[in-house]
Amino acid sequence: MDEFIISSSSSSSFVSSRESSPTLQQRLEFIVQSQPEWWAYAIFWQSSKDDHGRLLLAWGDGHFQGTKDAVPKHIATLHEPMDGEVVTDAECFYVVSLSRSFSAGDGVPWKSFSSGSLVWLAGTHQRQFHNCERVKEAQIHGIQTLVCIPTSCGVVELGSCDVITENWGLVQQAKSLFGSDLISVPKNPNPSDGSIQFVEGNVSFADIGIITGLEEDPMNSESEHSDSDCAAVKERTEQQQKIPKKRGRKPGVGRETPVNHVEAERQRREKLNHRFYALRAVVPNVSRMDKASLLSDAVSYIQELKAKVEDLESQVHDPRDSCKKVKMEVADNQSTTTSVDHSLSMSGVPLEVEVKIVGLDAMIRVQSDNANHPTARLMDALRDLELSVHHGSMSSVNDLMLQDVVIRAPQGLRGEDELKAALLKRLG
Repeated sequence: MDEFIISSSSSSSFVSSRESSPTLQQRLEFIVQSQPEWWAYAIFWQSSKDDHGRLLLAWGDGHFQGTKDAVPKHIATLHEPMDGEVVTDAECFYVVSLSRSFSAGDGVPWKSFSSGSLVWLAGTHQRQFHNCERVKEAQIHGIQTLVCIPTSCGVVELGSCDVITENWGLVQQAKSLFGSDLISVPKNPNPSDGSIQFVEGNVSFADIGIITGLEEDPMNSESEHSDSDCAAVKERTEQQQKIPKKRGRKPGVGRETPVNHVEAERQRREKLNHRFYALRAVVPNVSRMDKASLLSDAVSYIQELKAKVEDLESQVHDPRDSCKKVKMEVADNQSTTTSVDHSLSMSGVPLEVEVKIVGLDAMIRVQSDNANHPTARLMDALRDLELSVHHGSMSSVNDLMLQDVVIRAPQGLRGEDELKAALLKRLG
């Protein structure tokens, strides 16, 4: 991508980019902001290979614009109260996509990439013909239009809360911006050399209209940007250059510094929102979408868990007491005492295995009696199954042993029940 065309109603000028090409996020931001329709987000799924050399689509970069009725982010971050801030469904869907990847035969993005064909799903009627998890998640989060545009290096996915008809101009623009030159394109923008040289000053990539690799009608190109748009960009650039520099301590080496207080506040809000998303993921029942309700539901859930722990502790103590009573009553019959004691010890703390698969990892929780070295038996079972352990922890409460292990999910694993059955077979 060596050339960019800036169009206005009066003239057309050519500018060339600097040595570093526009980043993936800048390209996605331009696609979203240059369309007459309102797109909530844009994601580039970049083709890569896993540890075994198999092709997959992973997160390359993304840009979130928000829904049409949402308050602008630079205003909301400064004036909205934190407790009353509402997390939109579209934003939640975009953040969850950060950890997603698509392998062979998985999801609409892979179908579009493997076939090289456009997938444009608008409205609930057309989405019913694509029975996949990605489309279902989009429908649950209010995405009315889901588009996957295949390129030579991956797939450009766009989502909108409005029903939008097919736009071939958008398709050609995405194919041109995300061509074969993406191999050397950085993911994160570099403020020092990410601007484009212009006659009047430095204009950022997102502030100008670009047309790359397309042969369009000159009349259509001239009508895209008016003289007033160019004047607004020039005026905003001059105001930014007139801002005086503040005196103070220089930033540390290797530390990212925000451009201004608005950017700093936005970054702080994003970090806080990510923590709320993580909290929301572990709370099973959320009454409302605002943060105050989420914290209240989290407190209720923690209290419920504490009550369950107390109940389990009481159940652990009860078999011992009942065992002592039986021994006192039948002390004259040794055989009867032995059989009752054995049955209670076997049924006092039943073996329970819980498996939860999250992405490429699997979390295993084993609850058993603290006898016969339960930790060693669990490690032997994992070694027999050839499972790689990333993290492990154990805790003992009286005769109850709780073990939590995080492993790398095996490639041939079909589901959580299969792994659970294999562990029970070796631990039983």
